[in-house]
Amino acid sequence: MDIVFTKIKELGHVNSKRDELRDYCKVKIEQVLSVLDRRILSSDAANLLDCLFNGLSDNCSTSFRNKVKVIGIVLQTMRKETTSTMHCSDVISRLCLELGRMPAEDLVKWCDNSVQSIVENADVNMIWRDVLPECLNVLASHINIKHCGTDMTITEYKEQCVRTLCQCRWREKQLVQLTAMFKDMQLNRNDHKQVVNKLCSYITDVPPESLPPLLHQLLKLCKTYNVEIVLAQLSHYFSVRLYSKLEPPPQDSESTTMDIDDIVRYNPLDLSRCLSTCIYHITQGAAESETIRKHLKAWPKTQLLRAPFLIDLALAISDKGPDFKTVCLDVIKSAIEHRIIDELRSKESAWSRSVLPPDVDVPHMLKVLTTESVNHSQLTVMGLINVAFLLLAVSRLKPIAQTCWSHGKLILVRLSKSQPETAPHILTQLADRLAGDTSQRQYADCLHVLCKLTPVSVERCSQLFTILENCQPAGGDYRAAAAVLDAVHPLLNFSLRTRDTLIMVCRKGLYSRDSVHRCLSLSGLLSVLEHIRVSRRTFSSSQSASSEHYSTHSYLTQLTVDLHATQLGAAVTSRVRNEAMCMEVVSILRRCLVQDVAVKQLLFNKLYVCAKEKTALHETILETLYEHISKYLPESNDEGSPLLLYKCVQVTDTGANLVEPISHLLYVIAEFVQPVEDEELEDILGSQNAETGSAHLKNKLIHIMDKLCRSETLGAIDLQDPGLSDLTPESKAKSLKVQQILQCYETLIAYKILQWVPTSTDAAKSVYSLYKSCNQLLEQLKAPPKTGKKGNKSLNETRETVKSQKSQKSQKKGKAPVKLSNLTKDKAGPFKPLPCLWHPGLCQRIIELLYNESVPWSSLEQSNYIRGRRDFHRWALRCILSVLTCDHMEKRYVTCNVTKIAAVIYRRCISRFQDMCDFDDQTTLSCLEVFKACLTLLFSSNYSLQMDGFLSKITGIPDVTASTHIAVILENLLLALQQAEAESEQEESDAVAKKIVAMLVQTAGLLLDVPVPHLAEMTNMLIKLEEYIRTSKQDWLPMLPALLAAGYRDQQEAQILDELLLKVAEVLGRIDEEDTSAGEESTNFPLVDSKSGHTVLAHVCSHLGLRFRCVDHLLQRTRDLTTAVTLATESHQQRIERELNELYKCIILQLCSLTTWVSRCCKLRCSPGAGSDRVLAVAVRLFSLLATLARHLPPTVAQHLRFERLLKLCGKKFSTVTDNLITYLEGSQQQQNASKVLRDTKLIPRLVLEAEQFSKHVILLANKGNLNYQQYLSLGTARDFRIKAPVLQEALNAREEPEVDDNSDNDEQIDINDAATEILGSGSDHDGNVDDNSRRKKKRVSKVLKDEQIDISDAATDILGSDHDGSDEDNSRKKKKRLS
Repeated sequence: MDIVFTKIKELGHVNSKRDELRDYCKVKIEQVLSVLDRRILSSDAANLLDCLFNGLSDNCSTSFRNKVKVIGIVLQTMRKETTSTMHCSDVISRLCLELGRMPAEDLVKWCDNSVQSIVENADVNMIWRDVLPECLNVLASHINIKHCGTDMTITEYKEQCVRTLCQCRWREKQLVQLTAMFKDMQLNRNDHKQVVNKLCSYITDVPPESLPPLLHQLLKLCKTYNVEIVLAQLSHYFSVRLYSKLEPPPQDSESTTMDIDDIVRYNPLDLSRCLSTCIYHITQGAAESETIRKHLKAWPKTQLLRAPFLIDLALAISDKGPDFKTVCLDVIKSAIEHRIIDELRSKESAWSRSVLPPDVDVPHMLKVLTTESVNHSQLTVMGLINVAFLLLAVSRLKPIAQTCWSHGKLILVRLSKSQPETAPHILTQLADRLAGDTSQRQYADCLHVLCKLTPVSVERCSQLFTILENCQPAGGDYRAAAAVLDAVHPLLNFSLRTRDTLIMVCRKGLYSRDSVHRCLSLSGLLSVLEHIRVSRRTFSSSQSASSEHYSTHSYLTQLTVDLHATQLGAAVTSRVRNEAMCMEVVSILRRCLVQDVAVKQLLFNKLYVCAKEKTALHETILETLYEHISKYLPESNDEGSPLLLYKCVQVTDTGANLVEPISHLLYVIAEFVQPVEDEELEDILGSQNAETGSAHLKNKLIHIMDKLCRSETLGAIDLQDPGLSDLTPESKAKSLKVQQILQCYETLIAYKILQWVPTSTDAAKSVYSLYKSCNQLLEQLKAPPKTGKKGNKSLNETRETVKSQKSQKSQKKGKAPVKLSNLTKDKAGPFKPLPCLWHPGLCQRIIELLYNESVPWSSLEQSNYIRGRRDFHRWALRCILSVLTCDHMEKRYVTCNVTKIAAVIYRRCISRFQDMCDFDDQTTLSCLEVFKACLTLLFSSNYSLQMDGFLSKITGIPDVTASTHIAVILENLLLALQQAEAESEQEESDAVAKKIVAMLVQTAGLLLDVPVPHLAEMTNMLIKLEEYIRTSKQDWLPMLPALLAAGYRDQQEAQILDELLLKVAEVLGRIDEEDTSAGEESTNFPLVDSKSGHTVLAHVCSHLGLRFRCVDHLLQRTRDLTTAVTLATESHQQRIERELNELYKCIILQLCSLTTWVSRCCKLRCSPGAGSDRVLAVAVRLFSLLATLARHLPPTVAQHLRFERLLKLCGKKFSTVTDNLITYLEGSQQQQNASKVLRDTKLIPRLVLEAEQFSKHVILLANKGNLNYQQYLSLGTARDFRIKAPVLQEALNAREEPEVDDNSDNDEQIDINDAATEILGSGSDHDGNVDDNSRRKKKRVSKVLKDEQIDISDAATDILGSDHDGSDEDNSRKKKKRLS
């Protein structure tokens, strides 16, 4: 037989011998067929098969049947015998070329055999991958085929084949070939979705090494549609196998036990490689990037964070162009923002908290993404960096800003730490944003976090020095830019380059002509001085040998302590270098003493804070301060002023300027000369020589300060002529001097308190004496200036200009003569003292002195002396309040000093309120103001402090939650309110008592606004506060919004809302009641009357707006979950559907309550204007939410949740109420001008529109579900303006009015033009739609039938008439006015 096959191949390779080949094959065909099944397995089978097919002619029926036999033998053999992939591919490829000429019945048979071989897994070479698509494509040219004795179309046969294949179980090795086969079969949309779902159901069990080829074929299969199914299944695959293993285990009791899922089947590294390959296939391979972007944009936000794979995919695809970057990054950002808003709404509302699941922890998810990005950094790292800066760019006005910034910093820090090569790119983008706008403090904070947590990665980047060199103040404020310079201070102790660059930049900036730039440079130098580590010992040459013991520890290891040391024969230690550098900085700071007043004031304010721990620098600083203060001290010891204030003020031709802030200079001296509390004896003995110079300078400065304290002429200044309120330069200079004198008194008092030690004998007396001098000057400033004698006239008063006749006539009419003195005197505003210059640490010291039970640095006698002075209490608290309410207080002061101040006042004033009131009411008021200012700072989002930390220090109760702390403070505030009310009942309250009550109420409102989880203590406290406002006559209205919001967080504000609305209805009256005084008045809420009732109504409307915001958020979540149901896998679909039903149930229940409350608000006689706008706004908002719910609610869910319960409340009943409100508001505007009417009723058209939109969507919902919801809806307004002659004639005939004279010239007598057109209905069905087509006048519909049904799907409205009663007629009359 080899001779036969050899002959066939010889003849087949020569085209001219084709006839001879056919004859030979015809003769030898039987022999060929008998051994073909064995010969086809040889290596030249494809060549032999080609020659054999060429030798079998299609024109001869015998040869054609032989060709069919050959194909059958080849197919049967290739299914059974194992061959190489290349051999099988060559044979089947040649065979498929002949299938196009085969008869249909054979093609159907081969298709059936292929399907059967797939079902039975009987094809070892899986030749069905090419045979079945080719056969089906050939059969597509036939109209009908016969299969199993049944005639069917090729479409039906293909669907049957697909259905048969999808019903069997596929093997893992078949999946890739099956996907490729289906890709070539040209499936319709339904079959395609069925096949894709079937293939994706096997992805869960596919090993990582087999997933990429399968995904590649799936992407080709789903190039047109259904790619979202593949993405969802891939997301589930990697979430279960990879991402969940990267997350920390849950913190519960079961986390210590071994679960079967904890046994890892595959290596995480293999899974990471598989993930990278899959992302590459999707972004760079067979998938259409535009299609992927479209699906990512439409992906449900609630489910995106559950699928880290999709976020990785979005990050990877964002690098394909600007459009892709914008869409993909915005998708991730919006998903994160949506989750943050979920958390905010959960804190605001108990309803939201009950239906919103814990969902995804965003920080954990970001940690997982950044951890996994190491394995495919080229794909996702750039996207992560862009997302981080997108989160940092969130506006600070949004309530989610702080959380978004925190997430952005988390991403950048983890990337910089795990992948140091990303640090240059991160700093480049950070430099661009800082150069664009330094006022965005979040970028400076981000730089500080990077320098603190990833110093090694950041320090080596040249972009860091670019940031320092390009730092510029913006908008005349240097503080934001100073934060950028201060952000790099974690690097100063081990990075020589950073330190040198910062000093160079700041030193150069001191020579700027702009004062703001000089202040910025000074801030940078002070930051260097503060954060450079120097030994507390005074440096001397005798200690250089042991200086290594005190060298600075770096951020790395002890090996790099001397990183910046240079070797010049001997090693120079880090401590020595730091001290030398600090001395150089101090010498640079001396130049600031000749700068402008802003630079000097900044230097004096921060110098002690920056240098207090560096005693080696104190001698140089004290010498500098002594030299500078000596310039402003008189040379002789005469009885004149102890300070040369004229040198502190520069008088010009047009004004006066302060050139030396002498009070701040004295304050920094007082700080440096204060006694050292923890001075060690070893330090004193070890540095005797150095301390001698420092002690000498301290003694000289103390002598100067004591002399100023004893001086009686410091405040001696002539306040008469010129006065402080004049506009002359002399008056301005005197005003500046007085301001400095007052601050000097504050400084001297601070100096005496700082010098106060337990052995002091006259400290309290000195402090009080200084206060009296200061207060005496303040009293002189309050007193009106005395008028001079009549004979002593000034030059301005005597030199009057000669008046003309016209001016003389004006004098006769009562006009005074114009004098030059009138143009210069008494034209400026009143004198205003400068804010107090005390530091928060001194404020804490004064509070402890006045109110602490034990003061360790004062004797009891001295403390009691100052504590008994009520006037000093008031003045000191007023100064402290000025310090606390200043702008830009640093976080370290808030954390330490403000917390301690609040704790002392809480224990002394709040907890012992009655004792404080017995001492002095004004002092009590000042203490409450200071306590409220402290709480405002502590709860501020600018500092983001941990509430448990500072609240435990205030209350003194350890190991309890923040909710318990707040409840305890509220308990004391409530007790204080009750005590104040008891005193007011005994005697009439004065102004101070009312202010105390107002401050207590405001403080309680501040605490109630804190979103903490409510426990039993907080719930009981809310009940007590509600009971208090029910019975109290004091002004508790400022606390009402916070109380309602706190009740909403605990789901218990419904009762108080009902009672408040009932009381407001009693005092304001209802629209539908003629006699507003009818009924017995309630004894609850005695404070609420006809005036305060409008305020209560405004607060209620604001609270309803808060609830509307939560409902709107839940509605947005339902829309998102509705989309998620179609994309979820089977394991997640039931969970999403269950959550969706719970959401709809919660929304319907909330809207039922809201409809009731809004309806009761709309019934009240609100004042037109602002009051009516609030009521109309809540009604509009309610209708808008109802329309949104009706538009998205599925009919099956509506029927299951009994949607009609809500319709009964918001249908006819609520429409009647809104119609009455509109009629009332329009009626109350009859006497007003047109502009005021338009302004007060601008929301009425919007209300009508939203009501009609709601009715429209309810009708559409009823039509979709075949439900009878129209019976609950109110009657609409006819908007068909065509004249219907029969109906119009019937209406005219029904009118029982006399005829109108046709000759009358008065058009207003024609009733048809001016009167309302009436539509009279009967029991029979007829069309009752009547409209007048007059374009000159507005028409109204006066009577509407009772059971009319309105279809608002089009602009025209059909009204179906039926029986009616009087109530519908009244309702119709009110609707007429709405049309006008």
